[in-house]
Amino acid sequence: MSDKDKYPSELAERFQLRLPVGLRDRIKAYAEKHGRSMNTEIVRLLEREFPEPWPLATQITQLVTLSTALKEAIEDQSLNNLGDTLLQTVKGVASGRVLGVDDATRQAVANWLIEWEEQFEERQRDDYEMSLDEEEQQTLDRAGITAKFIDPFEDPKNSDD
Repeated sequence: MSDKDKYPSELAERFQLRLPVGLRDRIKAYAEKHGRSMNTEIVRLLEREFPEPWPLATQITQLVTLSTALKEAIEDQSLNNLGDTLLQTVKGVASGRVLGVDDATRQAVANWLIEWEEQFEERQRDDYEMSLDEEEQQTLDRAGITAKFIDPFEDPKNSDD
């Protein structure tokens, strides 16, 4: 039987535990009172006390993405200031302006920032291109710009369109 065919409980690590006298009964009573198994209760408490660490890049990505989304969705100067301050802080960590950050973290943030800025520019470019009409898209493809050069003296009836 492969792992994908097993129940999660069959994949979980097993660990034998010795408890002081009376502790098992207290855990059981509390778990039953709240409609949980003893195992679920013990795991819940252990996960609360030993939370999974957050990778720095993941947290920065979430914060910057959320602040950018808020700035775009809500016209509020304090949100704009929050987003700007957050992004400036990240840039400050990457550049060395924010003190007290070790070199490995600074480099990791700098690498993340480069990647995020590339993705941000790509999203902006995609959004921009989606807003173009057919003529603008053709001009952009042909000349790399969307500028419109209109001859004010040309008769619109005699145009090529």
